[in-house]
Amino acid sequence: MTPPRGAIQHVVLLNFARELTPDEHAELARQIRAWPHGIGGFLELRFGRDLTGARTRGYQYLLFEVFPDEAALKAYASHPLHRAFADWVHERGCEEIAFDYIIDDETVVVDAT
Repeated sequence: MTPPRGAIQHVVLLNFARELTPDEHAELARQIRAWPHGIGGFLELRFGRDLTGARTRGYQYLLFEVFPDEAALKAYASHPLHRAFADWVHERGCEEIAFDYIIDDETVVVDAT
């Protein structure tokens, strides 16, 4: 289902300097899974690890988030749970790429509804 027009899609790629231990991977996932209840405001939230490693240029994880509007994205970005997550990943040498855009008639190519 395509999010409503005017929603904001936020995509983040995470590249850790080394492989996370199983405990670190579990903690990474635990923190993200706490966001819907702790932060709120998401229309969609997905998190996954790359399957192949062949085309990602070292980026191991992807966060896919959709917010109803820019205000919700800004509230998420400044929320203490998100700030703690950012500190946690940066302490492990993570680099990230983030990309935000508005879902509208220009950006929706195929509508799944």
